Amino acid sequence: MLARCALTWAVVAVGAGLAGGCGVPAENSPASAPKRPDGAGAAKNGAEANPATRAPMIVYTHTLAVVVSDLDAAAAEVDRLVAEHKGYVVQSEVRGDSGRNRSATYTLRIPVASDRAVRNAVLALGTPERNASEAQDVTEEFMDVEKRVKNLKEQEDKLNALLLEKRKEEKLEDIKSLMREIAQIRGEVERAQGRREYLLNRTTFATTNLSLREVKDYAPPTFGTQVGATFRTSWDAVLGFGQAAVLLAVALVPWAPLWGPVLAFALWRVRRWRAGRASRRPPRAVPAAQPG
Repeated sequence: MLARCALTWAVVAVGAGLAGGCGVPAENSPASAPKRPDGAGAAKNGAEANPATRAPMIVYTHTLAVVVSDLDAAAAEVDRLVAEHKGYVVQSEVRGDSGRNRSATYTLRIPVASDRAVRNAVLALGTPERNASEAQDVTEEFMDVEKRVKNLKEQEDKLNALLLEKRKEEKLEDIKSLMREIAQIRGEVERAQGRREYLLNRTTFATTNLSLREVKDYAPPTFGTQVGATFRTSWDAVLGFGQAAVLLAVALVPWAPLWGPVLAFALWRVRRWRAGRASRRPPRAVPAAQPG
């Protein structure tokens, strides 16, 4: 009974030490340290890096749209650039038949060190239509995840040591309960490590959403072409409105037996109201004729 109480108080003490952040740090062996990608920069040092001197961890996302005259040649150049700079293609799709206007979309992951060079090379494939960039600072989130991994591993190590000490003394149910606690903490460690590796990957590789559109003999729009395009767009809108009005009238015809009587009654009521209002209006006074 005393041994069981001692085990219970030991588990409670370990949990309280983690919640209060005052537990004594255990030395992490090299085998237990999670592996990090070589291109992670300052994040490569992990928890050992000084938070005050850590380089910011930025997630870069770019959206590019380029008009090209030869989609096949442009796509081959994109593949070459990705391979040359040791990136990879997450997703790609080509739409349209050969001989007609085609388009292609890519999701590229490029090492941050080569990000600018690849973007400039892609924009030089044709006429850029869109060039947007977004940066998200995840330094604080990454540091929080690292601290969580460190604390969880400390708790796991203490519980494992406690399990080794008490394995021969405690009852089977107590040992099973302790093992379930260890398994739960191990799951939390793996989830936190997965989030950490995800953030490392997102900050090591920039994401580029690329759209290529094939137009033969493409010329950038001038003021005259923009005026013509604006007029055509407005005229198409007028035609569309007229067509929609005609279609609405045609669609209402079969419903005439329903809305016809309602409309006739409404018109009758309006006429009655106007007639009653006119009858209650006092007659106008005729001005007396002035004597000559």
